[in-house]
Amino acid sequence: MRRFVIGTAGHVDHGKTTLVKALTGVDTDRLPEEKRRGITIELGFAPWHLHDDLDVSFIDVPGHRRLVHTMIAGAAGIELVLLVVAADEGVMPQTREHIAACQLLGLQRAVVAVTKSDRVDPDLTALAADEARALLGDRFHTAVVTCSARTGQGLDTLRDTLARALRALPAPPSAAHPRLSVDRAFTVRGAGTVVTGTLLEGTATVGQPLLLVGAHGAQPTVARGLHVHDRPVQIATAPTRLAINLAGLSLDAVHRGDVLTTDPGVTPTRLLDVLLHPTADAPDLIHHGMTAQLYLGTARTTVRITRLDRSADPTADAPADAPADAPATAATLPSAPAPALAATPPFAPASASTSAPADAPPAPRLARLRLAQPLAVVGGDRFVLRGSDIDGPAGAVLGGGRVLDARPPRVRPRARRRAVLHALATSSAPATALQLVQEAAPRPLARDALAARFSLPTADLTRALDKLVEKGDVARLKTTAWIARPALLDLARAARAAVAEHHHAAPLDRGLPLETLRQRLGALASPDAAEEAIRLAASRHSALPGDALLLEGDIVRLSGFTGAAATGPLDAALRALTDAALKGLTEFQTTEVTGAPSRDVKALLARLVRDGAAVHAGELWFHRPAVDDLRARVVAFLDQRGKMSVADFKALSGLGRRQTIMLLELFDREGVSRRVGDDRVPAR
Repeated sequence: MRRFVIGTAGHVDHGKTTLVKALTGVDTDRLPEEKRRGITIELGFAPWHLHDDLDVSFIDVPGHRRLVHTMIAGAAGIELVLLVVAADEGVMPQTREHIAACQLLGLQRAVVAVTKSDRVDPDLTALAADEARALLGDRFHTAVVTCSARTGQGLDTLRDTLARALRALPAPPSAAHPRLSVDRAFTVRGAGTVVTGTLLEGTATVGQPLLLVGAHGAQPTVARGLHVHDRPVQIATAPTRLAINLAGLSLDAVHRGDVLTTDPGVTPTRLLDVLLHPTADAPDLIHHGMTAQLYLGTARTTVRITRLDRSADPTADAPADAPADAPATAATLPSAPAPALAATPPFAPASASTSAPADAPPAPRLARLRLAQPLAVVGGDRFVLRGSDIDGPAGAVLGGGRVLDARPPRVRPRARRRAVLHALATSSAPATALQLVQEAAPRPLARDALAARFSLPTADLTRALDKLVEKGDVARLKTTAWIARPALLDLARAARAAVAEHHHAAPLDRGLPLETLRQRLGALASPDAAEEAIRLAASRHSALPGDALLLEGDIVRLSGFTGAAATGPLDAALRALTDAALKGLTEFQTTEVTGAPSRDVKALLARLVRDGAAVHAGELWFHRPAVDDLRARVVAFLDQRGKMSVADFKALSGLGRRQTIMLLELFDREGVSRRVGDDRVPAR
């Protein structure tokens, strides 16, 4: 059996709650104030077993102007709207505002119930029906039913019409993670904290670990119990109304608008890049830099709107870095999607006889929303914007649309950002994948940055990126990220340039330390990108011209680098080293005898050690042949005597205490001798 969610819409006092009770037998007004005032204040819910194959969750919404925010919260997750229009009043302001919100939330199918038909003559009832058809126009697939909740007239027809509408709905897409936007939270004695909401996607099960994501981050919890309309269940599949008993969370930790999910990629955000659709009746209400109220899921917050398309304020939205052929002008973005369901009587768009031909919908716009309060948002989520002091044809509704990027970068070249958003707006996974890696360059695009972020499925983007790898446009960095191949080639060129620069600055050095090169490249991109760039720069078969890198232990050098010739300061140092023999040379003495700058002396001495002409011990450098001769004499002495004192070593070498200590410690490190007390014995 398939479950559906239907939401009511319509002006205050047009009979929404009464009609729901007539259909389901449930009075959704549960608060004493609602009973006293006779109007709905909070969301109401009712189960409805429509047919053997149809179970419905009804969401009844308030119709008062001051409660439109509650209506929009209730509309999150509904699949079909039941628009209630009173025959004695016809279409009223909140009728228009509710329908504008429903359209912006992506709803495409509506059943209109013209209620209270027993109170007026048939002509007025027909006029109210025509007004409803004209309001919906071709924006919805619509069926109109005349009925009376008081007398029961037309209710059977309404039931059949709703059943046909539900069966015509496409199957909901599968989802790997459950997601529920919280609209109520309360405590139950003996159970603890309970939240309710519409399960928007996925499947929830008893005992399932969950994350409650809100303004304060993600809090782990467990689904201790599940109820669908007060009936305990072990498993619930979207879409449905659901109550979840949460383990380990106090009531104070939960707020309306928080999201329950198993997806760790869902995180709070303060920035949203969106495809913004102004209302069709008042397309000029949205301005660059204005503030508005954002309604997304069951949450709401204040936002500031920044236009990103080129038609916005030129001082704010026409950066110098935008190329002449940059895409994503407002005129090239896709319009609001046309209804995709088959239009068969009585479900058909309103005909031309009942409404004037609709003008083309206003062009959608790329925009960035800066949120006053962080919200848990997933790419592809629908939203509504309302103004505080606006009373247009759709009430206070300014527009709405779809989240293209739920976690956009704060700073990016505007042209690159527009290119990404244009590709997302056209729902092209290959184009989006390419634009994302180009936008991230020279840094890579991390795999974990894709989850729950974009309006396209993560799996589609991953497949598109892998195909770009096969084509050679993109390089894969292990399993963690992708990087544009031109950016990787630039990084490899930077690696060779850094090594060449080091050779020029320190020609006596063997090369640049490998870790230094990794850190420099990692600062430009990432550690994984640095490793891949070094590997590419070391390849003789890469597309890079010039000498390849050679990795020699912890040193990197260019393959064509041979070092400085043994002339000048190097010859002078070698002569001084030979003359000093076992007395050794200090850095200062080497500086004096060679005349080389002090900054080059260490490199010069390191070159002598590397070439086998010198031995470094402590603060002295010794001539290697002299040290080799002394080592041989020490070995012979130990073989003959079995041990050697410091005095024995001084007598054998003719050296003072300074050189004696350094050379004895050198021979200990080399494994020639081993210290026992104050003496040395053979190491073996």
